[in-house]
Amino acid sequence: MPYLKKLIKNNRSYYYLFHTVRNNGKYDKLSKYVGKKKPAKAELEDIKKKFLNEINYNNKSNNNKDKRKDNLVELLQKIQQKHGYLPVNELKKLSRNKNIPGTDIFSVVSFYSQFSLQKPAKYTIYVCTGTACHVKGSEDLLTTLERTIGIERNTTTNDRRIRIETVNCIGACAKAPAIMINDKVYGKVTREKIKELIKQLK
Repeated sequence: MPYLKKLIKNNRSYYYLFHTVRNNGKYDKLSKYVGKKKPAKAELEDIKKKFLNEINYNNKSNNNKDKRKDNLVELLQKIQQKHGYLPVNELKKLSRNKNIPGTDIFSVVSFYSQFSLQKPAKYTIYVCTGTACHVKGSEDLLTTLERTIGIERNTTTNDRRIRIETVNCIGACAKAPAIMINDKVYGKVTREKIKELIKQLK
């Protein structure tokens, strides 16, 4: 239940209501300014009720926002699973059909790294930059890839045929330095092997 407390600042009295609520396992202390004079008992009870109503309304509103966000993520996942990425026209349809503002959709898409607005490349080359691969020269492999293909890491060729991406680990530490092209892993890769693989992809 909210309680009234008098605070003194610069020799002046100010009255506040305080209330503690539990939020995700943590306790938050909420406050509301009442005035410079202590309210009468009946007035105070009315202020407390309004304060509690505000807290309950805000909690419900936040819960609804979280649910809407979770639902939006699920809808976006289905679209990306179907197309391999998030086509703009599909996002516009989603906005119209579900009455979701485009700004809300974009904020979720830009926040989660799992979503992509670009059509995937035919071949994505993942270069492991984990400790084992780094020690074995993965940075040299990256440089060789960039020079041979003519693009920088984490970018795609204009024809969307090849993309280079860096990853922390592909689970092939014993084969370092390792790369993965789509779903196939190549271990103990050398510069010469890189150039040979690129010729095959082109």
